[in-house]
Amino acid sequence: KAIRRQRQMCIRDSYRSKQLMSNKNLLSGRDKELQELAEQYEAAMAENKPFYQDADELADLADWYGTKKRYDKAFEIAEYGLKLHPDSTELMIEYAYLHLDNGKKAKAREIIENLPDTYSPEAKVVRAHLLLSEGKLDDAEQLLDTIEDKADLANVVDVSYMYLDMGYPDKALAWLDPVKEEYSDEEAYIAVVADCLYGKGMTEEAIPLYNRLIDMNPYSAPYWFGLARCHFEEMNFNQAIDACDYALVGDDEFADAYVMKGHCFYQLGNEDAALEYYQKAEELHGLAPEFIYTYIGLCKVSKGEWKEGYENLEKAILENETDEIASPILPSLYANAGLCLSKMGKKRKAHQYCKKAHKLSPEEPESLLIEGRIYIEEGDYDKGIKQWAKALNCSPTADTWNEIGMHSMEIGYLDYAKIAFERVCELEPDFDGINEKLTVLYMTLHDKENFIKYNQKCPRPFDLKELEKMQMLMESEDREDLAAYMQNIIKALQ
Repeated sequence: KAIRRQRQMCIRDSYRSKQLMSNKNLLSGRDKELQELAEQYEAAMAENKPFYQDADELADLADWYGTKKRYDKAFEIAEYGLKLHPDSTELMIEYAYLHLDNGKKAKAREIIENLPDTYSPEAKVVRAHLLLSEGKLDDAEQLLDTIEDKADLANVVDVSYMYLDMGYPDKALAWLDPVKEEYSDEEAYIAVVADCLYGKGMTEEAIPLYNRLIDMNPYSAPYWFGLARCHFEEMNFNQAIDACDYALVGDDEFADAYVMKGHCFYQLGNEDAALEYYQKAEELHGLAPEFIYTYIGLCKVSKGEWKEGYENLEKAILENETDEIASPILPSLYANAGLCLSKMGKKRKAHQYCKKAHKLSPEEPESLLIEGRIYIEEGDYDKGIKQWAKALNCSPTADTWNEIGMHSMEIGYLDYAKIAFERVCELEPDFDGINEKLTVLYMTLHDKENFIKYNQKCPRPFDLKELEKMQMLMESEDREDLAAYMQNIIKALQ
C-alpha cells in the first residue's frame, strides 16, 4: 500500500480546495490513479450506479479528498466504504483521522477503541495522534516505542507526519535521522524532511530539498508550494509568487497557491492584487468567508472608508461569534468596527464595541489604542491619553508607540505623532519604515532640519523628483486623513 498521507506536503494547516485538479495529464504515479478513481466515483454517484473498490483503495481515496480539505466527500467515501467493508481497519483509521481533522475527538476515540486490529503500526499512530491532541505526549511516545519496525519507511513517514501535524518537528526528526543513510534518495523521505525543516523555521536548509523534489516531480503543486512558503518566510516575495505560479501550472485549482500569492501581494503593498487572489482562494473553498470580510473590512478602515469597513467587519464578527470558543481575531474585529462606528457618529455603540474587545483580550493593546483615539476625536484628551497609557502598560513596545503615532497622524495630532515616532526610534532604531514616516511627518510640519536628518537615514533617501511628487500629492490630497495621505505618498514613491 502507498505510504498514507505522503501527499500531504502542505501539512494539515493548508487551506481547502474545492474542485478536482484540472491538469491531470501532468500528474504521475499514485496521484494520477487517485484523480482517476475520484472521477470514476463521482460519475458513478451522479448516475446512481454501484461503485466497488477494495477497502485500501477507498481509504486512500478518502485520504486524498481529506488532504484537499474536501471533507464532505472524504466522509462520504469513508462511510460508503465501511458499508462495503465494515471490518476494515484501514477504513476505520481513515474515518478516525477525518474526525480528528474536524475536531471531533470523542467520535474519533470511539472509532479507535473499536478497531479490529489494534497492534498494527497504523493503529498505534492514530491512537498516538489522539493522545497528543489530549496533551499526553509521554503516553504517545511510549505507545509509538512499541512499533517493532522503526526503520520501515512507511512507519517512519507516518510517525513523522503525525508529530509534524501536531507541532513537534523535533520529535519527527528524531525518527527520520536514524534512517537517513538508507532512505536519503527516497522521494517520500526527502519530502517529510523538507517539511520538518520548514516546520522548525530552517528555510535555508529546506529550500535545496524542495528544489530536489521538484527535479524529481516538476509538476507537483505541493513541492512548488513548499518552496514558495520558504521564500515567503525569507521575505523574498517575488520569488514566492514565481513558485506559486509554477504550482498553479501543475494544479490551477490549488487554493494554497492563491492564498500565498495574496499574502505576497499584501506584503508588497498591492492590496487590490492581494484581494483578487484571496477571492480566488475563497471560490475554491481555500479561505473561510470571514477571512475575506475581515481583509476587506480592514483595508477599508485603512483607507478611511468607514461605512464599507463597518459592513464587512460586522459580517466577519457574525461569522466568528458563532464559534463555541471565541475566535482570537474577534477582539480586533470589535475594536476596528468600533472605530468605524465612531466615524459614522454612533459613539455609544463604538465605545461598547471597544469595551467588548478589551474584555475578550485585556492583555492586548489594540482596543485601548482605538478607544483612546475615539476619545481624543470626541475632544476628551485626558481620557484618550489615559487609554493610550494603559495600552503602553499592556505592551511597552515600539509596535505600540508606532500605533499611537499612526493614530495621532490620522486625527491630525501631529505633535503627539512626533513624540510617538521618535520613541519608536529610541526603542528600535531599525523599526520597519520609521525613518520614512518621520521624513514625511517632518516635511508635513515644514521642519527642514529634521526632514534632512531622517531622509538621510532612509535606505533609499527621497530625491528631488520624488519630493516633487510628494508636493503634488500635498496640493491634491484631501488631508483630513493624514495617515491615508502618507500611505498614498509611499505608494507613489514605489
